[in-house]
Amino acid sequence: MSFFESLKAVAAQAVELVQNNPQVVSGIQKIIEENGGVSGIVQKFKEKGFADAASSWVGTGENVSIGADDVLKVLGNDSVKELAKKVGLDTDATAGLVGNLLPIVIDKLSPDGNEPSGDIISQLSSLASLFTK
Repeated sequence: MSFFESLKAVAAQAVELVQNNPQVVSGIQKIIEENGGVSGIVQKFKEKGFADAASSWVGTGENVSIGADDVLKVLGNDSVKELAKKVGLDTDATAGLVGNLLPIVIDKLSPDGNEPSGDIISQLSSLASLFTK
């Protein structure tokens, strides 16, 4: 299996998981809100040494991925554990899921390469509908 096929399989699993567990999207929404919105969470990743990755999510180019350990390092174990309980996964698997989905969510909330302004809650709700159809 090629790298692209592997990535495609992981993405398909993530979408299936989100469709079966809508709490994943609301959990990511909560994580973004608790960290000061898109600009706050991007800043937090930058401060923890992930400036290239965080900037890529807002930028117009390819998104740099982030691993489960990195998610735990930046967001902390407690917020990821809380989401893990809601979705029925262990903390590491949930951190991996957040690492896969957070760049996509932030990218979609900043399509023109700028951090979003306005009502982020309704933007996140609209984005959630993409995953749950």
